[in-house]
Amino acid sequence: VDPLGERTLGVLTKPDLIGPGNEDEAVAVLTNVRKPLKLGYVMVKNRSQAQVKQATSNVAARHDESKFFATHPIFSRLDKGLFGIPNLTSKLTKLLVHRIQDDLAPMKRHVEVLLSKVRADVRAVSSYGTAETPSERQKLLVTLTQEFARHLNDCVRGEYRDRLIVVNPNLRLYTRALVIFTELQSRVVDAAPDFRSRRFIDNLAKDLDGLRGRELPGFMSAQSFYMFIQQYIDAWLPPARMAAAQTRALAAEVVAELFSKIAVSYPVLREEFVQVTATILEKTEEKCIKLLEALILREKDPFTINEFLQAHINKLRYDRFESAVQSAFTNVAAQEGGISGGGSWQAAKEHVASAMRSWYRDAHGVSSAANAQDMAAILEAYWTLASKRFVDNACMTLDQHILSTLGPKLQEQCYQFVHNEQQLESFFTEDPKIVAKRKDLIQLRDRLVKANTAMASIQAHRAPPPRHSTGSRQPDSAHNGISHGDISSVGGQLIRITIDIGKAGLGLQLADEGGRVVVRGFRPGSPAQQAGMNLGDILLEINGAIPGTFMGTIQKLKSLGPGPVHLALDRGTAKHISPAAPAHLP
Repeated sequence: VDPLGERTLGVLTKPDLIGPGNEDEAVAVLTNVRKPLKLGYVMVKNRSQAQVKQATSNVAARHDESKFFATHPIFSRLDKGLFGIPNLTSKLTKLLVHRIQDDLAPMKRHVEVLLSKVRADVRAVSSYGTAETPSERQKLLVTLTQEFARHLNDCVRGEYRDRLIVVNPNLRLYTRALVIFTELQSRVVDAAPDFRSRRFIDNLAKDLDGLRGRELPGFMSAQSFYMFIQQYIDAWLPPARMAAAQTRALAAEVVAELFSKIAVSYPVLREEFVQVTATILEKTEEKCIKLLEALILREKDPFTINEFLQAHINKLRYDRFESAVQSAFTNVAAQEGGISGGGSWQAAKEHVASAMRSWYRDAHGVSSAANAQDMAAILEAYWTLASKRFVDNACMTLDQHILSTLGPKLQEQCYQFVHNEQQLESFFTEDPKIVAKRKDLIQLRDRLVKANTAMASIQAHRAPPPRHSTGSRQPDSAHNGISHGDISSVGGQLIRITIDIGKAGLGLQLADEGGRVVVRGFRPGSPAQQAGMNLGDILLEINGAIPGTFMGTIQKLKSLGPGPVHLALDRGTAKHISPAAPAHLP
Protein backbone atom coordinates (compact mmCIF):
# COMPACT_ATOMS: atom_id res chain seq x y z
CA VAL A 1 0.00 0.00 0.00
CA ASP A 2 2.83 2.40 0.92
CA PRO A 3 6.10 0.71 -0.18
CA LEU A 4 8.16 3.90 0.19
CA GLY A 5 6.74 4.74 3.61
CA GLU A 6 5.82 8.27 2.57
CA ARG A 7 2.28 8.10 3.96
CA THR A 8 2.75 5.89 7.03
CA LEU A 9 2.86 7.45 10.49
CA GLY A 10 3.11 5.04 13.42
CA VAL A 11 0.77 5.47 16.43
CA LEU A 12 1.43 3.89 19.84
CA THR A 13 -1.59 3.66 22.17
CA LYS A 14 -2.42 2.65 25.76
CA PRO A 15 0.81 3.89 27.34
CA ASP A 16 -0.87 3.73 30.76
CA LEU A 17 -0.87 -0.08 30.49
CA ILE A 18 2.94 -0.29 30.17
CA GLY A 19 4.27 -1.69 33.38
CA PRO A 20 7.17 -0.12 35.29
CA GLY A 21 10.51 -1.23 33.84
CA ASN A 22 9.02 -2.05 30.42
CA GLU A 23 9.23 1.49 29.05
CA ASP A 24 12.55 0.90 27.24
CA GLU A 25 10.89 -1.22 24.52
CA ALA A 26 8.24 1.45 23.92
CA VAL A 27 10.85 4.23 23.90
CA ALA A 28 12.97 2.34 21.33
CA VAL A 29 10.01 2.12 18.97
CA LEU A 30 8.81 5.66 19.69
CA THR A 31 12.25 7.16 18.99
CA ASN A 32 12.51 5.15 15.72
CA VAL A 33 15.37 2.93 16.95
CA ARG A 34 13.36 -0.24 16.51
CA LYS A 35 10.95 -0.83 13.64
CA PRO A 36 11.84 2.59 12.13
CA LEU A 37 9.39 4.45 9.92
CA LYS A 38 10.25 7.32 7.62
CA LEU A 39 7.67 9.52 9.33
CA GLY A 40 8.28 8.12 12.80
CA TYR A 41 5.80 7.52 15.61
CA VAL A 42 3.46 9.42 17.94
CA MET A 43 2.21 8.06 21.28
CA VAL A 44 -1.32 8.92 22.40
CA LYS A 45 -3.45 8.12 25.44
CA ASN A 46 -7.15 7.73 24.75
CA ARG A 47 -9.92 7.61 27.30
CA SER A 48 -9.86 4.53 29.50
CA GLN A 49 -12.87 2.24 29.78
CA ALA A 50 -13.72 3.80 33.12
CA GLN A 51 -13.60 7.28 31.58
CA VAL A 52 -15.85 6.12 28.75
CA LYS A 53 -18.41 4.83 31.22
CA GLN A 54 -18.16 8.11 33.15
CA ALA A 55 -18.73 10.03 29.88
CA THR A 56 -15.53 11.99 30.34
CA SER A 57 -15.45 14.88 27.83
CA ASN A 58 -12.83 15.16 25.11
CA VAL A 59 -11.43 18.30 26.70
CA ALA A 60 -10.99 16.54 30.03
CA ALA A 61 -9.48 13.51 28.31
CA ARG A 62 -6.93 15.70 26.48
CA HIS A 63 -6.03 17.41 29.76
CA ASP A 64 -5.57 14.02 31.42
CA GLU A 65 -3.40 12.87 28.49
CA SER A 66 -1.18 15.97 28.70
CA LYS A 67 -0.76 15.54 32.44
CA PHE A 68 0.06 11.86 32.05
CA PHE A 69 2.95 12.45 29.63
CA ALA A 70 4.22 15.55 31.51
CA THR A 71 4.49 13.66 34.81
CA HIS A 72 5.63 10.29 33.51
CA PRO A 73 9.15 9.50 34.78
CA ILE A 74 10.36 8.24 31.38
CA PHE A 75 8.19 9.86 28.71
CA SER A 76 8.48 13.34 30.21
CA ARG A 77 12.18 13.36 29.32
CA LEU A 78 11.53 12.85 25.57
CA ASP A 79 10.61 15.33 22.86
CA LYS A 80 7.12 16.67 23.56
CA GLY A 81 6.37 16.47 19.83
CA LEU A 82 6.25 12.68 20.14
CA PHE A 83 3.20 12.68 22.41
CA GLY A 84 -0.44 13.59 22.42
CA ILE A 85 -3.41 13.69 20.10
CA PRO A 86 -2.82 17.41 19.25
CA ASN A 87 0.64 16.51 17.85
CA LEU A 88 -0.80 13.51 16.02
CA THR A 89 -3.54 15.70 14.54
CA SER A 90 -1.02 18.31 13.45
CA LYS A 91 1.28 15.78 11.79
CA LEU A 92 -1.56 13.99 10.05
CA THR A 93 -2.98 17.29 8.82
CA LYS A 94 0.35 18.37 7.38
CA LEU A 95 0.84 14.95 5.84
CA LEU A 96 -2.60 15.16 4.25
CA VAL A 97 -1.90 18.67 2.94
CA HIS A 98 1.42 17.45 1.58
CA ARG A 99 -0.26 14.55 -0.24
CA ILE A 100 -3.03 16.76 -1.61
CA GLN A 101 -0.53 19.30 -2.89
CA ASP A 102 1.47 16.50 -4.55
CA ASP A 103 -1.63 15.31 -6.40
CA LEU A 104 -3.17 18.74 -6.85
CA ALA A 105 -2.03 19.41 -10.43
CA PRO A 106 -3.38 16.17 -11.99
CA MET A 107 -6.51 16.43 -9.85
CA LYS A 108 -7.09 19.98 -11.03
CA ARG A 109 -6.56 19.02 -14.67
CA HIS A 110 -9.02 16.16 -14.29
CA VAL A 111 -11.59 18.47 -12.67
CA GLU A 112 -11.14 21.06 -15.43
CA VAL A 113 -11.67 18.45 -18.16
CA LEU A 114 -14.75 17.14 -16.37
CA LEU A 115 -16.01 20.69 -15.80
CA SER A 116 -15.62 21.51 -19.48
CA LYS A 117 -17.64 18.44 -20.44
CA VAL A 118 -20.36 19.17 -17.89
CA ARG A 119 -20.62 22.77 -19.07
CA ALA A 120 -21.08 21.51 -22.63
CA ASP A 121 -23.75 19.09 -21.39
CA VAL A 122 -25.52 21.93 -19.57
CA ARG A 123 -25.51 24.05 -22.72
CA ALA A 124 -26.90 21.10 -24.67
CA VAL A 125 -29.99 20.85 -22.43
CA SER A 126 -30.44 24.56 -21.78
CA SER A 127 -33.13 26.70 -23.36
CA TYR A 128 -32.69 30.05 -25.10
CA GLY A 129 -35.01 31.80 -22.65
CA THR A 130 -38.02 31.45 -20.37
CA ALA A 131 -41.56 30.71 -21.52
CA GLU A 132 -43.72 31.66 -18.55
CA THR A 133 -45.89 34.38 -20.15
CA PRO A 134 -47.47 34.70 -23.63
CA SER A 135 -44.99 37.40 -24.63
CA GLU A 136 -42.07 35.29 -23.43
CA ARG A 137 -43.34 32.34 -25.46
CA GLN A 138 -43.68 34.50 -28.56
CA LYS A 139 -40.18 35.85 -28.09
CA LEU A 140 -38.77 32.39 -27.43
CA LEU A 141 -40.38 30.95 -30.58
CA VAL A 142 -38.88 33.73 -32.69
CA THR A 143 -35.47 33.24 -31.02
CA LEU A 144 -35.49 29.47 -31.54
CA THR A 145 -36.63 29.82 -35.15
CA GLN A 146 -33.93 32.37 -35.93
CA GLU A 147 -31.28 30.30 -34.21
CA PHE A 148 -32.40 27.23 -36.13
CA ALA A 149 -32.43 29.09 -39.45
CA ARG A 150 -28.94 30.46 -38.80
CA HIS A 151 -27.51 27.01 -38.09
CA LEU A 152 -29.38 25.44 -41.01
CA ASN A 153 -28.02 28.05 -43.42
CA ASP A 154 -24.51 27.27 -42.18
CA CYS A 155 -25.16 23.57 -42.74
CA VAL A 156 -26.42 24.21 -46.28
CA ARG A 157 -23.53 26.51 -47.21
CA GLY A 158 -20.96 24.14 -45.75
CA GLU A 159 -19.74 26.66 -43.16
CA TYR A 160 -19.01 24.55 -40.11
CA ARG A 161 -17.55 27.08 -37.67
CA ASP A 162 -20.26 26.83 -35.01
CA ARG A 163 -19.47 24.39 -32.20
CA LEU A 164 -22.86 22.68 -32.50
CA ILE A 165 -22.04 21.63 -36.07
CA VAL A 166 -18.38 20.88 -35.33
CA VAL A 167 -19.21 18.31 -32.63
CA ASN A 168 -22.12 16.78 -34.58
CA PRO A 169 -20.85 15.57 -37.99
CA ASN A 170 -24.33 14.39 -38.98
CA LEU A 171 -25.41 18.05 -39.19
CA ARG A 172 -22.94 18.82 -41.98
CA LEU A 173 -25.65 18.89 -44.61
CA TYR A 174 -23.69 20.09 -47.62
CA THR A 175 -20.90 17.55 -47.07
CA ARG A 176 -23.45 14.75 -46.98
CA ALA A 177 -25.27 16.20 -50.00
CA LEU A 178 -22.02 16.03 -51.98
CA VAL A 179 -22.12 12.26 -51.52
CA ILE A 180 -25.56 12.19 -53.16
CA PHE A 181 -24.32 14.42 -55.99
CA THR A 182 -21.33 12.14 -56.57
CA GLU A 183 -23.60 9.08 -56.63
CA LEU A 184 -25.82 10.84 -59.21
CA GLN A 185 -22.78 11.44 -61.41
CA SER A 186 -21.73 7.79 -61.10
CA ARG A 187 -25.21 6.52 -62.00
CA VAL A 188 -25.38 8.77 -65.06
CA VAL A 189 -21.93 7.62 -66.20
CA ASP A 190 -22.96 3.99 -65.67
CA ALA A 191 -25.95 4.57 -67.94
CA ALA A 192 -23.68 5.32 -70.91
CA PRO A 193 -23.69 2.79 -73.80
CA ASP A 194 -20.41 1.14 -74.73
CA PHE A 195 -19.91 3.36 -77.77
CA ARG A 196 -16.61 1.76 -78.82
CA SER A 197 -17.57 -1.91 -78.66
CA ARG A 198 -17.95 -3.90 -81.87
CA ARG A 199 -21.39 -5.05 -80.81
CA PHE A 200 -22.63 -1.49 -80.33
CA ILE A 201 -21.27 -0.39 -83.73
CA ASP A 202 -22.78 -3.41 -85.52
CA ASN A 203 -26.19 -2.76 -83.93
CA LEU A 204 -25.87 0.92 -84.75
CA ALA A 205 -25.16 0.04 -88.40
CA LYS A 206 -28.32 -2.06 -88.54
CA ASP A 207 -30.35 0.74 -86.98
CA LEU A 208 -28.93 3.26 -89.46
CA ASP A 209 -29.86 0.97 -92.35
CA GLY A 210 -33.36 0.62 -90.95
CA LEU A 211 -33.75 4.41 -90.70
CA ARG A 212 -32.27 5.20 -94.10
CA GLY A 213 -34.36 7.53 -96.16
CA ARG A 214 -33.56 9.48 -99.30
CA GLU A 215 -30.08 10.47 -98.13
CA LEU A 216 -27.39 10.12 -100.77
CA PRO A 217 -24.79 7.40 -100.21
CA GLY A 218 -22.08 8.53 -97.73
CA PHE A 219 -24.35 11.00 -95.94
CA MET A 220 -25.65 10.35 -92.43
CA SER A 221 -29.15 11.27 -91.28
CA ALA A 222 -29.30 14.02 -88.64
CA GLN A 223 -32.66 12.66 -87.63
CA SER A 224 -31.00 9.34 -86.74
CA PHE A 225 -28.59 11.16 -84.44
CA TYR A 226 -31.50 12.90 -82.65
CA MET A 227 -33.36 9.64 -82.18
CA PHE A 228 -30.35 7.79 -80.78
CA ILE A 229 -29.19 10.55 -78.40
CA GLN A 230 -32.71 11.06 -77.02
CA GLN A 231 -32.94 7.37 -76.26
CA TYR A 232 -29.67 7.45 -74.30
CA ILE A 233 -30.54 10.66 -72.40
CA ASP A 234 -33.83 9.16 -71.17
CA ALA A 235 -31.69 6.86 -68.99
CA TRP A 236 -30.69 9.85 -66.84
CA LEU A 237 -34.17 10.43 -65.38
CA PRO A 238 -34.26 7.53 -62.84
CA PRO A 239 -30.89 8.53 -61.25
CA ALA A 240 -32.08 12.15 -61.11
CA ARG A 241 -35.32 11.22 -59.34
CA MET A 242 -33.42 9.04 -56.90
CA ALA A 243 -31.06 11.93 -56.11
CA ALA A 244 -34.04 14.21 -55.45
CA ALA A 245 -35.59 11.67 -53.06
CA GLN A 246 -32.25 11.18 -51.27
CA THR A 247 -31.74 14.93 -50.90
CA ARG A 248 -35.23 15.33 -49.46
CA ALA A 249 -34.66 12.52 -46.94
CA LEU A 250 -31.27 13.94 -45.97
CA ALA A 251 -32.69 17.44 -45.42
CA ALA A 252 -35.52 16.04 -43.27
CA GLU A 253 -33.03 14.05 -41.17
CA VAL A 254 -30.72 17.03 -40.58
CA VAL A 255 -33.61 19.37 -39.73
CA ALA A 256 -34.97 16.92 -37.16
CA GLU A 257 -31.57 16.38 -35.52
CA LEU A 258 -30.61 20.06 -35.60
CA PHE A 259 -33.84 21.25 -34.02
CA SER A 260 -33.71 18.47 -31.42
CA LYS A 261 -30.44 19.98 -30.22
CA ILE A 262 -31.70 23.58 -30.30
CA ALA A 263 -35.11 22.93 -28.70
CA VAL A 264 -33.98 19.95 -26.66
CA SER A 265 -36.57 20.32 -23.88
CA TYR A 266 -39.66 21.02 -26.05
CA PRO A 267 -40.84 17.74 -27.66
CA VAL A 268 -44.15 19.17 -28.98
CA LEU A 269 -42.38 22.02 -30.76
CA ARG A 270 -39.84 19.61 -32.24
CA GLU A 271 -42.60 17.41 -33.60
CA GLU A 272 -44.30 20.43 -35.17
CA PHE A 273 -41.05 21.43 -36.87
CA VAL A 274 -40.70 17.92 -38.28
CA GLN A 275 -44.25 18.02 -39.67
CA VAL A 276 -43.77 21.45 -41.23
CA THR A 277 -40.46 20.34 -42.74
CA ALA A 278 -42.04 17.23 -44.25
CA THR A 279 -44.76 19.34 -45.91
CA ILE A 280 -42.26 21.83 -47.33
CA LEU A 281 -39.91 19.13 -48.61
CA GLU A 282 -42.73 17.22 -50.29
CA LYS A 283 -43.64 20.30 -52.34
CA THR A 284 -40.04 21.23 -53.13
CA GLU A 285 -39.23 17.68 -54.26
CA GLU A 286 -42.17 17.71 -56.69
CA LYS A 287 -41.02 21.05 -58.08
CA CYS A 288 -37.45 19.84 -58.28
CA ILE A 289 -38.39 16.69 -60.24
CA LYS A 290 -40.24 18.84 -62.79
CA LEU A 291 -37.15 21.00 -63.17
CA LEU A 292 -34.97 17.92 -63.62
CA GLU A 293 -37.34 16.60 -66.28
CA ALA A 294 -37.09 19.98 -68.02
CA LEU A 295 -33.30 19.71 -67.97
CA ILE A 296 -33.47 16.28 -69.61
CA LEU A 297 -35.92 17.55 -72.20
CA ARG A 298 -33.56 20.40 -72.99
CA GLU A 299 -30.61 18.01 -73.41
CA LYS A 300 -32.69 15.86 -75.78
CA ASP A 301 -32.69 18.79 -78.18
CA PRO A 302 -28.94 18.77 -78.94
CA PHE A 303 -27.17 22.09 -78.93
CA THR A 304 -23.72 23.40 -78.07
CA ILE A 305 -21.27 26.04 -79.14
CA ASN A 306 -18.66 24.42 -76.94
CA GLU A 307 -15.50 23.52 -78.84
CA PHE A 308 -15.24 20.45 -76.68
CA LEU A 309 -17.60 18.54 -79.00
CA GLN A 310 -15.47 19.04 -82.12
CA ALA A 311 -12.25 18.42 -80.24
CA HIS A 312 -13.61 15.24 -78.70
CA ILE A 313 -14.84 13.89 -82.04
CA ASN A 314 -11.42 14.53 -83.57
CA LYS A 315 -9.76 12.83 -80.62
CA LEU A 316 -11.95 9.76 -80.94
CA ARG A 317 -11.15 9.51 -84.65
CA TYR A 318 -7.44 9.92 -83.99
CA ASP A 319 -7.58 7.25 -81.26
CA ARG A 320 -9.15 4.84 -83.76
CA PHE A 321 -6.49 5.65 -86.36
CA GLU A 322 -3.70 5.16 -83.79
CA SER A 323 -5.22 1.85 -82.73
CA ALA A 324 -5.34 0.68 -86.35
CA VAL A 325 -1.67 1.59 -86.90
CA GLN A 326 -0.65 -0.18 -83.72
CA SER A 327 -2.62 -3.26 -84.71
CA ALA A 328 -0.98 -3.36 -88.13
CA PHE A 329 2.56 -3.23 -86.74
CA THR A 330 1.68 -5.78 -84.09
CA ASN A 331 0.56 -8.21 -86.76
CA VAL A 332 3.85 -7.69 -88.67
CA ALA A 333 5.85 -8.44 -85.54
CA ALA A 334 3.79 -11.56 -84.97
CA GLN A 335 4.53 -12.95 -88.43
CA GLU A 336 7.21 -15.61 -88.64
CA GLY A 337 10.63 -14.00 -88.58
CA GLY A 338 9.42 -10.38 -88.64
CA ILE A 339 11.82 -7.58 -89.51
CA SER A 340 14.17 -8.14 -86.56
CA GLY A 341 14.23 -11.86 -87.32
CA GLY A 342 15.53 -11.35 -90.84
CA GLY A 343 12.20 -10.80 -92.58
CA SER A 344 11.88 -8.51 -95.56
CA TRP A 345 11.34 -4.82 -94.79
CA GLN A 346 9.47 -4.48 -98.09
CA ALA A 347 7.10 -7.28 -97.12
CA ALA A 348 6.46 -5.69 -93.73
CA LYS A 349 5.74 -2.35 -95.34
CA GLU A 350 3.31 -3.91 -97.79
CA HIS A 351 1.55 -5.71 -94.94
CA VAL A 352 1.11 -2.46 -92.93
CA ALA A 353 -0.10 -0.61 -96.03
CA SER A 354 -2.61 -3.33 -96.80
CA ALA A 355 -3.92 -3.28 -93.20
CA MET A 356 -4.31 0.51 -93.23
CA ARG A 357 -6.14 0.44 -96.62
CA SER A 358 -8.54 -2.13 -95.23
CA TRP A 359 -9.10 -0.02 -92.08
CA TYR A 360 -9.71 3.09 -94.13
CA ARG A 361 -12.32 1.39 -96.29
CA ASP A 362 -14.13 0.18 -93.15
CA ALA A 363 -13.90 3.50 -91.28
CA HIS A 364 -14.27 6.07 -94.04
CA GLY A 365 -15.70 4.27 -97.00
CA VAL A 366 -19.24 4.71 -98.25
CA SER A 367 -20.79 1.92 -96.18
CA SER A 368 -23.06 1.28 -93.24
CA ALA A 369 -20.09 0.16 -91.11
CA ALA A 370 -18.19 3.40 -91.82
CA ASN A 371 -21.28 5.48 -91.11
CA ALA A 372 -21.83 3.57 -87.85
CA GLN A 373 -18.28 4.27 -86.66
CA ASP A 374 -18.61 7.99 -87.39
CA MET A 375 -22.04 8.10 -85.78
CA ALA A 376 -20.70 6.30 -82.66
CA ALA A 377 -17.92 8.89 -82.33
CA ILE A 378 -20.38 11.78 -82.62
CA LEU A 379 -22.84 10.17 -80.18
CA GLU A 380 -20.09 9.49 -77.61
CA ALA A 381 -18.73 13.03 -77.87
CA TYR A 382 -22.11 14.69 -77.47
CA TRP A 383 -23.21 12.26 -74.73
CA THR A 384 -20.06 13.05 -72.73
CA LEU A 385 -20.60 16.81 -73.11
CA ALA A 386 -24.33 16.69 -72.35
CA SER A 387 -24.01 14.30 -69.36
CA LYS A 388 -21.45 16.54 -67.64
CA ARG A 389 -23.67 19.57 -68.24
CA PHE A 390 -26.75 17.75 -66.97
CA VAL A 391 -25.10 16.49 -63.76
CA ASP A 392 -23.88 19.99 -62.90
CA ASN A 393 -27.29 21.54 -63.58
CA ALA A 394 -29.10 18.76 -61.70
CA CYS A 395 -26.91 19.19 -58.61
CA MET A 396 -27.40 22.96 -58.68
CA THR A 397 -31.16 22.43 -58.97
CA LEU A 398 -31.22 20.10 -55.96
CA ASP A 399 -29.10 22.53 -53.97
CA GLN A 400 -31.11 25.61 -54.87
CA HIS A 401 -34.66 24.27 -54.71
CA ILE A 402 -34.46 21.71 -51.89
CA LEU A 403 -31.60 22.73 -49.61
CA SER A 404 -31.22 26.50 -49.92
CA THR A 405 -34.92 27.36 -49.74
CA LEU A 406 -35.68 25.15 -46.76
CA GLY A 407 -34.49 27.56 -44.05
CA PRO A 408 -36.45 30.64 -45.24
CA LYS A 409 -39.60 28.59 -45.87
CA LEU A 410 -39.44 26.99 -42.42
CA GLN A 411 -38.85 30.37 -40.83
CA GLU A 412 -41.84 31.86 -42.65
CA GLN A 413 -44.11 28.95 -41.75
CA CYS A 414 -43.16 28.92 -38.05
CA TYR A 415 -43.73 32.65 -37.63
CA GLN A 416 -47.41 31.93 -38.30
CA PHE A 417 -47.61 30.29 -34.86
CA VAL A 418 -46.57 33.49 -33.03
CA HIS A 419 -50.16 34.69 -32.48
CA ASN A 420 -51.64 31.29 -31.65
CA GLU A 421 -51.38 31.37 -27.86
CA GLN A 422 -52.97 27.96 -27.33
CA GLN A 423 -50.49 26.33 -29.67
CA LEU A 424 -47.58 28.26 -28.18
CA GLU A 425 -48.46 27.04 -24.71
CA SER A 426 -48.40 23.42 -25.90
CA PHE A 427 -45.13 24.03 -27.76
CA PHE A 428 -43.28 25.15 -24.64
CA THR A 429 -44.26 22.39 -22.24
CA GLU A 430 -40.87 21.07 -21.17
CA ASP A 431 -39.93 17.41 -21.07
CA PRO A 432 -39.73 16.44 -17.34
CA LYS A 433 -36.77 14.13 -18.00
CA ILE A 434 -34.79 16.96 -19.60
CA VAL A 435 -35.68 19.32 -16.74
CA ALA A 436 -34.44 16.81 -14.17
CA LYS A 437 -31.29 16.12 -16.17
CA ARG A 438 -30.56 19.85 -16.49
CA LYS A 439 -31.00 20.34 -12.75
CA ASP A 440 -28.57 17.51 -11.94
CA LEU A 441 -26.01 18.80 -14.43
CA ILE A 442 -26.20 22.35 -13.03
CA GLN A 443 -25.65 21.04 -9.51
CA LEU A 444 -22.70 18.97 -10.68
CA ARG A 445 -21.29 21.95 -12.57
CA ASP A 446 -21.55 24.17 -9.48
CA ARG A 447 -19.79 21.57 -7.33
CA LEU A 448 -17.00 21.25 -9.87
CA VAL A 449 -16.64 25.03 -10.09
CA LYS A 450 -16.26 25.22 -6.31
CA ALA A 451 -13.73 22.39 -6.32
CA ASN A 452 -11.75 23.99 -9.12
CA THR A 453 -11.78 27.37 -7.36
CA ALA A 454 -10.66 25.80 -4.10
CA MET A 455 -7.77 23.99 -5.78
CA ALA A 456 -6.77 27.13 -7.65
CA SER A 457 -6.61 29.03 -4.36
CA ILE A 458 -4.19 26.56 -2.77
CA GLN A 459 -0.70 27.98 -2.90
CA ALA A 460 1.70 26.11 -5.15
CA HIS A 461 4.23 26.00 -2.32
CA ARG A 462 4.22 22.63 -0.57
CA ALA A 463 4.87 22.67 3.15
CA PRO A 464 7.47 20.08 4.21
CA PRO A 465 5.95 16.90 5.65
CA PRO A 466 6.29 16.25 9.38
CA ARG A 467 9.57 14.58 10.29
CA HIS A 468 10.08 11.96 12.91
CA SER A 469 12.08 12.62 16.01
CA THR A 470 15.52 11.10 16.39
CA GLY A 471 14.91 10.48 20.07
CA SER A 472 16.69 13.55 21.40
CA ARG A 473 14.62 16.44 22.61
CA GLN A 474 14.70 19.51 20.35
CA PRO A 475 15.48 22.68 22.27
CA ASP A 476 12.89 25.40 22.29
CA SER A 477 13.83 28.56 20.40
CA ALA A 478 15.13 31.19 22.74
CA HIS A 479 13.01 34.21 23.53
CA ASN A 480 16.07 36.42 23.71
CA GLY A 481 14.28 38.58 26.20
CA ILE A 482 11.50 39.48 23.74
CA SER A 483 8.12 39.90 25.34
CA HIS A 484 6.08 40.32 22.11
CA GLY A 485 6.07 36.72 20.90
CA ASP A 486 6.06 33.11 21.88
CA ILE A 487 8.24 30.98 19.59
CA SER A 488 8.49 27.18 19.64
CA SER A 489 10.15 24.82 17.18
CA VAL A 490 8.81 21.53 15.85
CA GLY A 491 11.26 19.10 14.27
CA GLY A 492 13.81 21.87 13.64
CA GLN A 493 11.90 23.10 10.52
CA LEU A 494 8.50 24.49 11.43
CA ILE A 495 8.52 27.65 13.55
CA ARG A 496 5.32 28.79 15.24
CA ILE A 497 5.17 32.37 16.40
CA THR A 498 2.57 34.63 17.99
CA ILE A 499 2.82 38.36 17.29
CA ASP A 500 0.96 41.23 18.94
CA ILE A 501 -0.07 43.49 16.07
CA GLY A 502 0.00 47.20 16.73
CA LYS A 503 -1.78 50.00 14.91
CA ALA A 504 1.04 50.14 12.33
CA GLY A 505 0.57 46.47 11.40
CA LEU A 506 3.21 43.77 11.26
CA GLY A 507 5.85 45.92 9.55
CA LEU A 508 6.75 43.16 7.08
CA GLN A 509 8.18 43.31 3.59
CA LEU A 510 7.11 40.18 1.66
CA ALA A 511 7.91 38.78 -1.80
CA ASP A 512 6.38 36.15 -4.07
CA GLU A 513 9.16 33.68 -4.89
CA GLY A 514 8.11 30.61 -6.83
CA GLY A 515 4.65 30.64 -5.28
CA ARG A 516 6.03 31.08 -1.73
CA VAL A 517 5.48 34.07 0.52
CA VAL A 518 8.98 35.00 1.75
CA VAL A 519 10.05 37.62 4.31
CA ARG A 520 12.39 40.09 2.58
CA GLY A 521 12.49 43.08 4.91
CA PHE A 522 11.18 44.89 8.00
CA ARG A 523 10.09 48.42 8.70
CA PRO A 524 11.76 50.14 11.68
CA GLY A 525 10.17 48.97 14.91
CA SER A 526 8.47 46.03 13.18
CA PRO A 527 6.49 43.90 15.68
CA ALA A 528 7.21 40.84 13.50
CA GLN A 529 10.97 41.38 13.69
CA GLN A 530 10.76 42.01 17.42
CA ALA A 531 8.78 38.77 17.82
CA GLY A 532 11.61 36.79 16.21
CA MET A 533 10.87 36.61 12.47
CA ASN A 534 13.97 36.43 10.27
CA LEU A 535 14.76 37.41 6.70
CA GLY A 536 14.10 34.44 4.42
CA ASP A 537 11.37 32.91 6.60
CA ILE A 538 8.58 31.37 4.49
CA LEU A 539 5.04 32.03 5.64
CA LEU A 540 3.11 28.74 5.90
CA GLU A 541 0.03 29.49 8.05
CA ILE A 542 -1.96 32.47 9.30
CA ASN A 543 -4.04 31.67 12.38
CA GLY A 544 -3.97 27.97 11.42
CA ALA A 545 -5.07 28.55 7.81
CA ILE A 546 -2.83 27.90 4.80
CA PRO A 547 -2.45 31.08 2.70
CA GLY A 548 -3.91 31.12 -0.79
CA THR A 549 -2.40 33.25 -3.54
CA PHE A 550 0.31 35.80 -2.81
CA MET A 551 -2.02 38.78 -3.16
CA GLY A 552 -4.63 36.97 -1.09
CA THR A 553 -2.03 36.53 1.67
CA ILE A 554 -1.19 40.23 1.56
CA GLN A 555 -4.85 41.19 1.82
CA LYS A 556 -5.36 38.72 4.67
CA LEU A 557 -2.48 40.21 6.67
CA LYS A 558 -3.65 43.75 5.98
CA SER A 559 -7.13 42.89 7.22
CA LEU A 560 -5.89 41.75 10.61
CA GLY A 561 -6.71 44.22 13.37
CA PRO A 562 -4.72 44.95 16.52
CA GLY A 563 -4.19 41.86 18.65
CA PRO A 564 -2.39 38.53 18.48
CA VAL A 565 -1.84 36.66 15.21
CA HIS A 566 -0.48 33.12 15.06
CA LEU A 567 1.93 32.37 12.20
CA ALA A 568 3.72 29.20 11.07
CA LEU A 569 7.07 29.71 9.31
CA ASP A 570 9.46 27.49 7.39
CA ARG A 571 12.96 28.43 8.47
CA GLY A 572 14.77 25.27 7.43
CA THR A 573 14.92 26.09 3.68
CA ALA A 574 14.93 29.85 3.94
CA LYS A 575 18.69 30.15 3.58
CA HIS A 576 18.49 28.65 0.07
CA ILE A 577 16.08 31.28 -1.26
CA SER A 578 17.36 34.28 -3.19
CA PRO A 579 15.56 37.64 -3.43
CA ALA A 580 13.14 37.94 -6.34
CA ALA A 581 9.86 39.82 -6.70
CA PRO A 582 9.20 43.36 -5.36
CA ALA A 583 8.11 43.40 -1.74
CA HIS A 584 4.75 44.33 -0.28
CA LEU A 585 4.26 45.98 3.06
CA PRO A 586 1.27 44.76 5.08
